[in-house]
This record gives sequence, C-alpha cells and structure tokens, in this order.
Amino acid sequence: MRKELITQMGFKKFLDEFNNLLKIEKPYWVKEKEIAAQFGDRSENAEYISAKEQIRNIDKRLRFLDKIIKNTEAIKTEQLSHEKVNFGSQVTILNLDTNEEKMYIIVGTYETNPSENMISNKSPLGKVLLNKSINEEFEFIINNETFVYEVLDIKKYNFKVD
Repeated sequence: MRKELITQMGFKKFLDEFNNLLKIEKPYWVKEKEIAAQFGDRSENAEYISAKEQIRNIDKRLRFLDKIIKNTEAIKTEQLSHEKVNFGSQVTILNLDTNEEKMYIIVGTYETNPSENMISNKSPLGKVLLNKSINEEFEFIINNETFVYEVLDIKKYNFKVD
C-alpha cells in the first residue's frame, strides 16, 4: 500500500494530538469513570455514562489518528525544489477570464483546510497545479465549466513546526 504524503507540520500535529489523547485525556476520563462508578447504579449514573462516552470518543479518534500516522510519509517540504509547483508550494494563480488572483498551498489529503487555502495534492486543482511553472497557462475543468489560469508565483510555503 502506497503511503499518503503529509507535511512535517501536519504529521507533528497529528502525533501531538495522538500523544495528548493517549497520555493525558484518556487516563483522565478512565479515572473519572472509576470515580463515578462508585456512586452506585451505573444505568442511571450520568457522570459514569458521560465518562464512558468520552472514552469511546477518544478511542475512536485514537484509531483514526493511528491510521494516519501509520499510513503517511512525512515530507520535508523545505528540501524540495519549488522552481515548479510541488508538494508544500505556495502558488498564486490568475484567472485569465476574471483577472482574479488566488493563492493555494499544496498539502496532503489529511491536512486540507479550504479556509486557509490548503488544498490536497490529490484534489482536482492540486493535481493540475503540480509541476506547473511560473507564467504557464493551464485549463481547469470543474462541473463541465472550463477555467483558464496562469501561474503567477511559486514559492516554498513556510510551515510552522514547533
């Protein structure tokens, strides 16, 4: 199975969350459940039921994070060339029909965040952008509508890794 790409920043974020849930959150809720269990009938014990639900949610998130951690390859984007659009590039494009500029950052599937203009390297636009050069024009078709863009700028995005 081929591993999904992820930035070092994204990998660290998921790993930190995993460790926090495993070492801090889950033990806290296990202790809360034990304390609540001492108050008698568990079927009507709101604290016990709540703690049990919290543990179930944490376990679910831990399984999801574990899958991400095991099935991704962290990439040092600062070591990649950004002469052309690459994983970890910040790309500014111009819509040649509307003259509107847009900026995107190419990241892994698990890191996408449209509100921060972070798009996946596997998304339709992300795939089209990869390997494009400055001043290169390209077409992008979505919902049977064709858009024509030009790449204005490409640079390495400065991910903040703690």
